[in-house]
Amino acid sequence: MVKRYAGVSFRCSRKIYCFEIGALHLKVNDAVVVETDRGINMGQVVVPPELATLPEGVASEGVKKVLRKARDDDFAKLKENSRREVEVAQACREKIKACGLKMKLVQAEFMHDSNRVIFYFTAENRVDFRELVKDLAHSLHVRVEMRQIGIRDAAGMSGGVGICGRELCCSTFLSTFEPVTVKMAKEQNLALNPMKISGICGRLMCCLGYEYDNYSQSEGRRKSRRKGKNSSEKGSESRDQKGSERGSEDSSPKAPDENLKKAGAESSVGEAKRKKGSRNTRGSNRAGNREKRKKEQP
Repeated sequence: MVKRYAGVSFRCSRKIYCFEIGALHLKVNDAVVVETDRGINMGQVVVPPELATLPEGVASEGVKKVLRKARDDDFAKLKENSRREVEVAQACREKIKACGLKMKLVQAEFMHDSNRVIFYFTAENRVDFRELVKDLAHSLHVRVEMRQIGIRDAAGMSGGVGICGRELCCSTFLSTFEPVTVKMAKEQNLALNPMKISGICGRLMCCLGYEYDNYSQSEGRRKSRRKGKNSSEKGSESRDQKGSERGSEDSSPKAPDENLKKAGAESSVGEAKRKKGSRNTRGSNRAGNREKRKKEQP
């Protein structure tokens, strides 16, 4: 027989856990009583059997089971536990103050069978709460568990309304928290005002990451287009520069070469020598003619 599963979440956590449902017919928002490692608890179906699958790396033998759909007595028990949670939370805050512990209580949660109570708290550093646990167990007569959580988880448990006017994402549908950085706000051209980009938890808002991938892809395409435009402009400028250089070379007279200069100098020297030789020749001829006329005279 093929095993059937459903995704279930609990009051103090938006994380989804996989449970085997057997032959039960469940749909989204059905309240169910399930078996967990900490005992019997009551949860809500958030992933129907038609869509739920066993997570990778999880053996089917180790998956807990859904015991039944919630009945009227289960809802009455849940209401009673909710009333008691307020009382024990107040008692725990008083004891924390009396012990002088640097911790902030967020919420208390009774398991469905009321045999265990879990106190969720936040603290900047590790806290030695052993004496606190002893006092609470002695006064409440139940098993006490202290669990330290992050400030974003605390905001999800407390709930509230964001600056968008909607209920906080961490208290409605977020099951995990992805890292959020200031770079995401810069990529989206948002004003880096801490009051505008921070949630009620004091950290950067989770919604900054919702459209970050789209902005990053569009910015990458914009940069590639800008780079291609710049390269084409540089290529056209270089071609124009080369063409102007060739045109100037063709239009301007060429300077004489050194060899031509040398040849011109040599020719001028030879011409001067020839002129000098011709003057000497003419002088000697005139002298010879005078001597000849003297001899011919009587």
